[in-house]
Amino acid sequence: MNPVSIETEEAPLLDSNGEIKQQMDPIFFNAAAVGNSEPFKDMPREVIGILFTAKTKNTILHINIISQERENASTKFAEEILEKCPSLLLQVNAKGDTPLHVAAKFGHSDIVRVLVERAKLLQHENEELESGIRTARYMIRMTNNEKNTALHEAVCHRNVDVVKILTKEDPDYPYSANNDGKTPLYMAADYGSSDMVLALLENSTSASHEGPNGKTALHAAAMKSYFGKFSYTISILISFY
Repeated sequence: MNPVSIETEEAPLLDSNGEIKQQMDPIFFNAAAVGNSEPFKDMPREVIGILFTAKTKNTILHINIISQERENASTKFAEEILEKCPSLLLQVNAKGDTPLHVAAKFGHSDIVRVLVERAKLLQHENEELESGIRTARYMIRMTNNEKNTALHEAVCHRNVDVVKILTKEDPDYPYSANNDGKTPLYMAADYGSSDMVLALLENSTSASHEGPNGKTALHAAAMKSYFGKFSYTISILISFY
């Protein structure tokens, strides 16, 4: 297990509407961290939905995903808790991260699949949501405080399997630049990852090449192509231009 500390503070948690949230008891924190859904079995979904850690405002789903080792990540807790409280799919923490952001960041591809499939079962009822967009795509397109989508996070942490899943689920979405002025494709090219560049270009019909200071993904790959190190990445980009 990855170490996750218990957080405490005296001030009550408030949501965006100024309503008090329930500060998480260490018993519930530890249960979520080890993937034990039993303590939440008889808990009303309304209560589960307002359980947050004090400082980072992580829900029990965030905690479970963060606490798991990449090689042995289990989907059991996520499946069980989302069956009981599906609203956790779109809950964000203090960084603006949804559970999908966190799963993408940690490379938990099986959990990413579960989150997307669960979201497909729901229709988002927010009046501000664009008509016709289902919850899964709404969730995939959500940005955190850094204006990163889950795809940005997957690329940033070199999680190719997650990149493939997310691009196939929403192939027509033109991902915009984050706070650093970087799109997922630009980031992948800048890292010289031919696998990620290929996944983005093959699965996305509207992949943006945008980067900071007027540069493009091709510029990024070219600038890093010392001694032909990233020549394959450049050839892939050129073939799609």
